[in-house]
Amino acid sequence: AGEITYEQIGDLTIRITIVTYTKTSSHVDRDSLIVYWGDGTTETVARINGKGTPLENDIKRIFYVREHTYPGRGTYTIGMTDPNRIGGILNVNYPNSIRVKFHIATTFTFLNQQFQGENNSAVLLQPPIDVGCVGRPFVHNPNAYDPDGDSLAYEWVVPLQDVGTPVPNFLFPDQIEPGPENQISLNEQTGEIIWDSPQRKGQYNIAIKVKEYRRGVLINSIIRDMQVEITECDNNPPQVQVASTLCATAGELIELPVMVDDPERETQLVKLSALGGPLTLDVSPAIFASGNQFEEVPRTVDFIWQTHCEHVRESEYTMVFKATDNYFTDSSGLVDLKTVNFNIVGPPPGNPEVERQATQNKVTWEPGYQCEQSSNFQGYTIWRRNGRAVIPEDICLPDLSNYGYDIIGFAEKNGALEFL
Repeated sequence: AGEITYEQIGDLTIRITIVTYTKTSSHVDRDSLIVYWGDGTTETVARINGKGTPLENDIKRIFYVREHTYPGRGTYTIGMTDPNRIGGILNVNYPNSIRVKFHIATTFTFLNQQFQGENNSAVLLQPPIDVGCVGRPFVHNPNAYDPDGDSLAYEWVVPLQDVGTPVPNFLFPDQIEPGPENQISLNEQTGEIIWDSPQRKGQYNIAIKVKEYRRGVLINSIIRDMQVEITECDNNPPQVQVASTLCATAGELIELPVMVDDPERETQLVKLSALGGPLTLDVSPAIFASGNQFEEVPRTVDFIWQTHCEHVRESEYTMVFKATDNYFTDSSGLVDLKTVNFNIVGPPPGNPEVERQATQNKVTWEPGYQCEQSSNFQGYTIWRRNGRAVIPEDICLPDLSNYGYDIIGFAEKNGALEFL
């Protein structure tokens, strides 16, 4: 499995990170990869983390990092090709998948930093290391987090074997022994994959495109290509229970209980872990003290986040809570994932009032707004509606234009605005 992400570190310079996931016990060892920069140049990029970082299920994660400067603004596609996939993949050129190349790509656009800001890619926080069982639901979420606060969407794509070339004889996993009990789906908003349920033991490949939008415009995309191993086993996945959506005003303390249990609690232990943007923040990051160890269930762990004005943004934050049992001999097993979306909004200004005057009106509010010194504070928008309206008291209220309101003005930090 693998993907390519990047950071914009200069006007025309980026730093890419290629992440690959390979079999730890395999004799194949890629100490370097060839990168196609998308501007007609290629470069050999070396591995930076020794022999790789071991993960569960006989998988290791490898990082390759390099900087590159482009000749001008534009849209570029970065790619990497490995000579071989593994043999016997059921849905890729079966039974000759070992002859099919593994290719991943990321497409991005250089923005004008002065007017549009930097454009860093999303980061895929959840490793693709989970194993499934025949006849049991398989779940996965790449858990993409965008540090710029851009909106993300997900879609299925056919895995690639070269630049713009799909693998031959590809079938979606639910086309292997298809039927009403074999359905796979991808949530386009959260990225959650649910395969309910695999019908044949073996190896499968899937690929997801993570698309990034800014103000409704597609500015880049990442393809994650991953392998799914399905085994024969008599086991049921653990269960995570947690709210799916939570809204908070900046400055509020979030304390969210996350409960985990397992149908085989008498014979198995469960590890509860979490990954998401709130845990990676520089200012007031969230805390989830689960211990990340296999323990007895049922149990509850609190997700705690002291929100801050710096956390206010248009797009939601996402957390993925993952429960893993220890059914298999290498101390890992089936998983359950729950995705929680957090919407952090700015606090309201204090005591707004409208003063009617002879030729115009004036709206005022208390000075010293709580988030006025925040780096992402831009000002106040003033809305007006002709006639009465009943608006729900909800801090995550959708756009006021849905209730007949229009923006009539914008104020910076003076606490007042005159309007007709």
